[in-house]
Amino acid sequence: LFTSTGQLHTIKVPDIPFGKFRDKGTPIDNISNFNSEKENVIYITDQTELNLRQVIFVTAQAMCKLVDGGEFDVSKRTVAATKLGEGDFVVSVMPLTGQTQIVLQTKEGYFLKFAMEEIPEKKKAALGVRGMKLGDKDSVENVHYISGSDEASVEYKGKKVILNNLKNAARDGRGTKIRV
Repeated sequence: LFTSTGQLHTIKVPDIPFGKFRDKGTPIDNISNFNSEKENVIYITDQTELNLRQVIFVTAQAMCKLVDGGEFDVSKRTVAATKLGEGDFVVSVMPLTGQTQIVLQTKEGYFLKFAMEEIPEKKKAALGVRGMKLGDKDSVENVHYISGSDEASVEYKGKKVILNNLKNAARDGRGTKIRV
């Protein structure tokens, strides 16, 4: 489990209690060090899948980095999955499975699309690189991924935004403001 506080909580399958089909589940808090009052789950995966891929992290302050998934093969139940700046939190954790471009969306309505190759591979203890220039009170709200020539679109304040039509830019730019 990758969380918004930059932690990785490992749950071993034998620790998960058996139950019947109609039974209520067991809270994650009860079988791991996860605390649902202080953190949110961003991404859940299994260790085998993680070892085969690189993982991309994006934070609210627009810090981005790629990390080799093998770095998360640890025996501890909880480890720091990424380093965070003061007041920062993780917005997106995603394994690379053929995505070619990334689109960062901010609360103020800016969209920045750039190639995945512009994000360097770092260790899990690194902060990362700045993916986008943000305004004073702005932060990254959503992260969208584009694979190949598939048309990707999102709805922003009632308006359909086709991500493929956004102009390609370089990492660490301001982005395009979407008018509503």
